[in-house]
Formats: sequence, C-alpha cells, structure tokens
Amino acid sequence: MATWAWLLAYLLGFALLQLYLYRYFMKSATAKSPERTTPRVESRTRAFNTNERGPDENLVACNTCGAYNESHSMYTFCRECGQRLA
Repeated sequence: MATWAWLLAYLLGFALLQLYLYRYFMKSATAKSPERTTPRVESRTRAFNTNERGPDENLVACNTCGAYNESHSMYTFCRECGQRLA
C-alpha cells in the first residue's frame, strides 16, 4: 500500500510542477510584444551598442526585441531573444 501512495504522490507532484512551469513560461511569452518593428534605442548587455562600434561595422536590428546584432551569414539568430534574424 505504501508503494501506491508514494507513486500517486509522485505523479500528482509531477503534474503540478508541469502546470506551474507551463504557466510561468506562457506568462513570460505573452509579456513580450512580438509586433514591435522599430528597434530600441537603449543598449542591452549582450547586444551591440552602435555608439561603441564604428560605422564600418554592419549591424542588423532584431525585429522582435530591437537588439543590434552583427550582420554575418554565420549569425542567424538574435543574441538577446533567440529569434531568427531577417
């Protein structure tokens, strides 16, 4: 009987953990506005600031978060949010 009680407690705990993680990640996903088309002016910690780089650097702004990334064929994803660069 004790084995069944432990198994039931484990399954219930695992289901509650999955529900909590689902709600946590869905809340953070809806907090971002994916329709933003203009890049942000402020710099991010991992993104490149245009004031620090010279004009000879090719930078591309992410359509999702507005962070500036290097325009290179090897970089296809944004360093800040992870979305695919255009």
